[in-house]
Parts: sequence; C-alpha cells; structure tokens
Amino acid sequence: MKKLATMIFLFLGVGALASCGGTARYIDSPVLRLQDGVSTPTEAVSGLFLQHTGPYTIVLCDADPATGTCIESSTGLSAIGVGGIFLPLIMDLSGIKVNNAELVEETIRLKTRLVSTVNKIAPNCGDVAGKINIRTGNIVNIELTNFYCNWIAIGNVVTNIKLSIDGISLKEQSFTGFYSVSLRGTGNANGSGYYKALVVSNRQALSF
Repeated sequence: MKKLATMIFLFLGVGALASCGGTARYIDSPVLRLQDGVSTPTEAVSGLFLQHTGPYTIVLCDADPATGTCIESSTGLSAIGVGGIFLPLIMDLSGIKVNNAELVEETIRLKTRLVSTVNKIAPNCGDVAGKINIRTGNIVNIELTNFYCNWIAIGNVVTNIKLSIDGISLKEQSFTGFYSVSLRGTGNANGSGYYKALVVSNRQALSF
C-alpha cells in the first residue's frame, strides 16, 4: 500500500524529485562490527564471500536498523521514480547472483547477475561486474557501478548499487548495512535505507 501511494504521488507531479539525489539515508562508511571470534575484516569478508564451491546468491530485504531484522512486508530493496514524463517506476532488487568471486589484494572482484524487477517486469542487465572493498578503519562496502540495464518501456538506464556493511555474522551467513540504488537515463529512480542480506547456495531456497 505504501508503494502504491508513493507511485500515485509521483504520478500527480512530484516525480522530478527522483532526479535530485534522494539517498540521504545511505551511509558510506559505517565501521564493521566483528563477530563470531573473527579478528579482521578480511577474515570476516572472506568467510562470507569466498568459501563457496559454486555460484551463490545474496538475498536482500529492507531491515530495521535497531534490530538488524527484515521488515515483514519487504520483498527486497526498492528505488522509486519515473520513466519518461509520467510513468511511475518501482525497481525491486531482491537478490544478487554471484557467479564468481576472487580476492585481489584488498578487493574481492565479483561477476554477478541481478534478481530484480521494474514494475514487476525483469530488466535486462546482463552480467554485472562488482567489487567488495576492504578499507582501513574496518570499512567494507559492495559496489556495482555504472552498468546498463534495458527495460522494455523506458530503454537504457545507467544503474548503481552500493551496499555498505556494518555487521557480518558467519554463523548465520548474513550481513547488514546501508544501501543506495539509483537509475539514470530515460528513467530515473532512487532508493536508500537499511538492509539485511543472507548468502545462500543456489541450491537453497532464495528467501529469508
């Protein structure tokens, strides 16, 4: 209901807000909390992203920052905006399929595919290169930047996805933090907030 109301609101004339940032809640550099007896960010990140023998999926949900648990109605992360002049858009990102992950110095290079829809129709984003950055001060974030997606109703858009990480649980194979999702081009949309992610083998059910 909240998303429907937002779409109507945009349709009535304030969709221009989608091209004006809209990601104030995203925090780029939260300090990673080390758990489960892990002593370094590299150990935590490697234990989460590099220990799989085959492809895996990062399943995403909007979460409560106070508890780190999924919001009950969440089906993924969302970016809301407009295509063309009047077409309301909602991009839902429910997961990121990781086909390959490789540690290069302090960066994990990713080959991914998105599990997403725009207005319930899957866009064509192809293979998406990404990276997990491990920086000084226990700062870790995931970036999928400046890649093209094509959606039948609006054409090509440049898409950016950023996930900062403030907590990793190796026992649960999960992590939490802040996200920013944006589209730019013939359609424009923004979304940001707090998320939880679960890393699962592609043989497992892709849900929380």
